[in-house]
Amino acid sequence: MFDDIPISWAEFRRRSGRAPGGDVGIMGELGVMIERLDSEGVLVRLPHQPDTIGDTQWNVVHSGVLMLLLDTICGFAVMQKMVTPVAIATLDLRVDYLRAVPAGEDIFATGSCYRYGRNVGFSKGIVFTHDPDDPAAIGNGSFMLGTAGDPPPMAAAMRGRAR
Repeated sequence: MFDDIPISWAEFRRRSGRAPGGDVGIMGELGVMIERLDSEGVLVRLPHQPDTIGDTQWNVVHSGVLMLLLDTICGFAVMQKMVTPVAIATLDLRVDYLRAVPAGEDIFATGSCYRYGRNVGFSKGIVFTHDPDDPAAIGNGSFMLGTAGDPPPMAAAMRGRAR
């Protein structure tokens, strides 16, 4: 279904049926491109957007953009590990901001799931501009599996058991 990577986030959402009513989400609106998507994780690129500048005096990208990228990519990495996709929700996301991102540069983010349980998935992400060994931010997240009205996988298994 996705052998034509790189692919825009918007097109990915459309093809995967995750764009109800044509809604491509904030990542689609920002023009994010999926550069790599495999069992090891995901790599995306956010092309330079003037609207992402958070401090015009210093001409740097708003740190909230980095948080948005890490939350999305870390969650997406967890979803990539699922055999049967279910809705997820961020339980915790720790972000270490290591340096400012100069405006005018593309931003890259990688995410990988390093542990997947019955109810929670754990992942890590890195935001960088040119070199992944010189990150601008690093994130670690935990994500609840089975949300938005879906019973968590463990809760479904517990139904019917005497308490």
